[in-house]
Amino acid sequence: MSAQWTEKEAAHLLSRATFFPGRQEVNAAVQLGKDETVRRLVAGESLTGRTFSPEPIERITADGKALDQEQIADQQTYWLYRMIYTQAPLIEKMTLFWHGHFTTSYQKVREMPLIVRQNGLLRSHALGSFRDLVREIGKDPAMMVYLDTNNSRKGKPNENYAREAMELFTLGIGNYTEEDVKEAARALTGWSYDKKTDQVNFNAKQHDDGIKTVLGYTGPLDADGFVEVLFEQQALPRWVARKLLTWFAAAEPSDEWVNGVAAVFAKSFHIGDTLRSLFLSDAFYAPELRGSLVKSPVEYVAGIAKALELPVARGYAQALRKIGQELYLPPNVAGWRGGTAWLTTANLLARCQFAESAVKRLNQGHFSAKDYMLEASASPQQWVKQFGLNVGVRELGEQTSAVLANYADETFIHAVQKTNGMRGLLQLVLISPEAQMK
Repeated sequence: MSAQWTEKEAAHLLSRATFFPGRQEVNAAVQLGKDETVRRLVAGESLTGRTFSPEPIERITADGKALDQEQIADQQTYWLYRMIYTQAPLIEKMTLFWHGHFTTSYQKVREMPLIVRQNGLLRSHALGSFRDLVREIGKDPAMMVYLDTNNSRKGKPNENYAREAMELFTLGIGNYTEEDVKEAARALTGWSYDKKTDQVNFNAKQHDDGIKTVLGYTGPLDADGFVEVLFEQQALPRWVARKLLTWFAAAEPSDEWVNGVAAVFAKSFHIGDTLRSLFLSDAFYAPELRGSLVKSPVEYVAGIAKALELPVARGYAQALRKIGQELYLPPNVAGWRGGTAWLTTANLLARCQFAESAVKRLNQGHFSAKDYMLEASASPQQWVKQFGLNVGVRELGEQTSAVLANYADETFIHAVQKTNGMRGLLQLVLISPEAQMK
């Protein structure tokens, strides 16, 4: 029997597939039904009918000043702007997923245009063919610089990309040997990026066209041939399936679930088709999975900015640095660990500080809006529930609800001037344990 489709299921899907399960989006999803909601998310179509076309970075102002395309902090702010305002949130969320999968850091590349170009590549392939993305990322200039395939040549192959392509990008540890790395590196020789002409070039004289043996295949492999060999490996669909499940569904998915998603993925290696199947499955909506994953810093910051309808600010990128996730600056080639690793004491304190600063930016009119006003007879519990709904925290635990209800009762429910108490309640909701989860 198919799982029911109510506000709970719709909010759960949007908490995973978007950056903020807002009231309008959840209501729209309920009205559209599960099938159409999933179809629109995967197709990059708006759930509400609203449209968004991102302005060029130089037309975006933050704190009264135009963003500068050469500054990494401004490029971080610009990507957050796209996340917050997009009407195709799953595409943007998968762009973030691939940024942590095919990691590349500005710290080594040092060329902002190349980093931005790669971001566009990830976005254009976000929900498409994984085979095409793997093929393209190996010839992406930023990746070539980051993992040293740039100027890897016959007789002196660099093994970095060959190793990470198998270990982190496609197969996982234990599914290749050191000899496979050495042989694959030979297959990848001959490619280079020319900074002066801004072109990726192939020099046949610098390519090792000899016979190689990689993952059991023997022949005169080149870069594209290496990709084809990767896609013949049974480990590849399982590796990608597990990563998608831990990102969207469960911190520790069962092997059975991984194998099931892998079987779907292996049919076409199409990300959108795989996510469509996952989001339509009953298993995805198991009650115990709701609120079981930790929001990444980017999800936390973008979600609050969207919930409170705040203008773009450079402080978002600064907050992300303190909370532990700097866009375009992953900690290493493996990306961010994620999960409970986000919840260090220092990172939690930084989350609280961001929530406090965000709420302080709201004027009194914000708390006079329809969604923040209840009848005089409303109970403290009703106020807490209402504030939670306003910021996408739909399921507060019994203890959290009791503490927040007591705060509301003691500070503003019986007061003539309510704004300060309402501001405090909103901040407490945003720093609650439940607000850190999705």
